[in-house]
Amino acid sequence: MLLPPPEIIAEALKDDKIRVALLVPLSGSEERIGRALQNAAELALFDTADQNFVLRPYDSGGGGDSARAEAAVQAAVADGADMILGPLFGASTTAIAPYARAAQVPVLSFSNDEAVAGDGVYVLGFLPRDQVRRVVNYAEVNGLTRFAAFVPSTPYGRSVASALQSATGEAGVQAVKISYYDPSTPDLTPSVKEFTEHDRRARQQPPGEVPFQAILLPDGAERLRAIGPMLAYYDVDSSNVRLLGTSIWEAGDVTTEPTLVGGWYAAPGPDERAAFDQRYRAAFGSAPPAIAGLAYDATALAAALARDPAAGGFTPARLTANDGFAGVNGIFRLRADGLNERGLAVYEVGSGEKRVIDPAPQSFAPPLIN
Repeated sequence: MLLPPPEIIAEALKDDKIRVALLVPLSGSEERIGRALQNAAELALFDTADQNFVLRPYDSGGGGDSARAEAAVQAAVADGADMILGPLFGASTTAIAPYARAAQVPVLSFSNDEAVAGDGVYVLGFLPRDQVRRVVNYAEVNGLTRFAAFVPSTPYGRSVASALQSATGEAGVQAVKISYYDPSTPDLTPSVKEFTEHDRRARQQPPGEVPFQAILLPDGAERLRAIGPMLAYYDVDSSNVRLLGTSIWEAGDVTTEPTLVGGWYAAPGPDERAAFDQRYRAAFGSAPPAIAGLAYDATALAAALARDPAAGGFTPARLTANDGFAGVNGIFRLRADGLNERGLAVYEVGSGEKRVIDPAPQSFAPPLIN
C-alpha cells in the first residue's frame, strides 16, 4: 500500500484550512448519481460551512472500480484531507479503508453495507435494522405479536431477515416464519403458496388461519404489486394480517395496489426532506435522488465539527456524540462500531396516498417509539 511521503502531506497542511474530500463516482454508469451527491454536498457547503472549510471532489469510480477508488483516496490523503465523505459503494469503501486508516483519516461512507463499518469507517446509508426495529416496535405497541417475513434471497433480504429476528427478540414478540424467494424468478406463485401454507390450511375443517399476524415484505413496488394479490388469492386476509415494509416502499408507488392498503412501513419523516428537495430543485433544476440527502448531511456534519477545531476536530468522540445530528432525513447519530441510528416515522398506505401515523422522533432521548 503506497501513501504519499510525509513531506508532501506536511506541505499540504501549512495553512489552517479544514480539508474534506468527497469521493463519488464522477465517471461511468453511476456518474449521474455521483453528480447529484456532489450537488447536495455543495448545497450543504453553501448553507453551513465557513471560509476555512474546503470541500474537494474526487472520482471514486463505480462499485467495481477499486483501482479508481484507491487512486482517489491516495490523492485525497496527499492533498491533506482531514475527513473523507463517501464513497458510495461498499466495495469502494473496502478498497479505500486501509489507506484512510493508515493516514488516520475518518471515513463517512454513503454505503449501507454493515460489513464495511468500523475502525474509523462510518456508514451513513439507511440500515434495514433501524427500519425493521421501528416498524416492529410500532406493531407490537398495537397488539401484534407473531411476525413472518417473505424476503428476496439477496444480501439485502438476508439483512432484513436478521433484523427481524433481532427486533422481535428485543420487543419480546415472535418471528414465527421467514421464507426466501428467488428475485430472478418471473413467477412467484409457488413460493407464495408455500409461504402461506395454503395446502395444509385447506385440509383443515374449517380452513385454518396463517400462524402470523404480520408479514414483512422488503421489496419494491413492482414486485409488491404481484405479491399482494397472490397473498390474497391464498387466503391471507390483509384485514387480519398486517403487511409491513421498509423504506424501500418509498421508492415506488405502493398506494395503487389495493392489497397493500393498510400496510405500515418505516422511513424518514417527510418535512425535513421536503425542504431539502425544494432547495435542491431551486439550485439545480431537478429533483434529487433519495440518496443525495446523505451527501448533504455528511457535509453539514463535517462543517459543523470543523467550525470549532479546538474542540478536537473529527475525533471518534465528537463523531459519535450521543445527541447525534439533525439532517435532511431527520435525526441520526453514528455509533462506535461504525453503524448509524436514525429517527424514523411510521407510514400507513392508503388508497392513492400514504400518511404518517407515528411521527419521527425529534431527539434520541428515550423513547424512540412515540
